[in-house]
Order: sequence, then C-alpha cells, then structure tokens
Amino acid sequence: MRGVRLPADGRHFATWDPGLRRSPNRPWRRHGTDALVRLLLHVVRSYSAAHPRALPPLVGDLSRPRGGDFGRRFGIIGHSTHQNGLDVDVYYPRLDRRPRPATVPAQVDRALAQDLVDRFVRAGAALVLVGPNVRLTGPASVVKPFPNHDNHLHARIPNPDRRT
Repeated sequence: MRGVRLPADGRHFATWDPGLRRSPNRPWRRHGTDALVRLLLHVVRSYSAAHPRALPPLVGDLSRPRGGDFGRRFGIIGHSTHQNGLDVDVYYPRLDRRPRPATVPAQVDRALAQDLVDRFVRAGAALVLVGPNVRLTGPASVVKPFPNHDNHLHARIPNPDRRT
C-alpha cells in the first residue's frame, strides 16, 4: 500500500479514535491510499458546504501505515477490513450535535446520516456498510446493513490496482 496519512483534523472534518474514545485519532490509524483520502475529503467538503450549521463529520479508522492486519489486538473489536487503504469509517452525526459517536441509534440524525451515505455513493464508493438499526438506504448493490455499524458508516472505494 502506498499510503498517505489523513491529518488529525481539518476545516471540514475531525478524527475520532475508537479505541481511546477521544479526538483526534492516533496517526497510525489514519493511513489510506491517495484515492481514498481524496474521495473522503471531497465527501466531507461537499457535506459541510451543504450543511454549514452541522458539526464537521468525525472520521474514524482508515488503515495502518503499511496496511495489513487491523484485528482485535489494535483495539475494540478490530477490523477484518481496513487492511489495504481502501476503507474508512465515518461516524453518523448526532441529533444533539455532540462531537462524539452515538451510543444508540436514537441519537443519530438520520437525515444528515443519510446525506453522508448518499454522498459516498455518488462519489463512487464500491461498498457502504450501515447499521441495521439506523434504517439508512441506498442502492442495494452498494449500501448494505451490517452488524456493529449503528454509530458509523464504513465506506470502501474500488481497488484501482484490480484489473477487471
């Protein structure tokens, strides 16, 4: 993986460390391919422009600096994905506008969360995993309900190195 590190925060986003439950996320958890980081920055920039009164999205894990295993030993439940710089977690906005992940689906601002999902789909995400209890929608070929995603979406971009 030829990774680039996402900054700890920016004008249109902040990062969140799910293991330490604080902002910013540690540097070694914020690496992605150039394509992923560019897509992410495009999505959060357009989201912020459309919702200037909303808090900037909280970005969670991308990948480790050289990719590879990101399992349980790296905190919380770990990731079976996030191993090649093509995956990112983004926390859903909260109704109470607190700058932290929701702890229950009722805290999620569904309208703003749906807008984030829609923006990732329009930007070309190959897969967007969403919490089954948050009731977010999108094209069935891209947006899929998945356990342990009731406080964040997981977006994966197409692999630019894969020959089809």
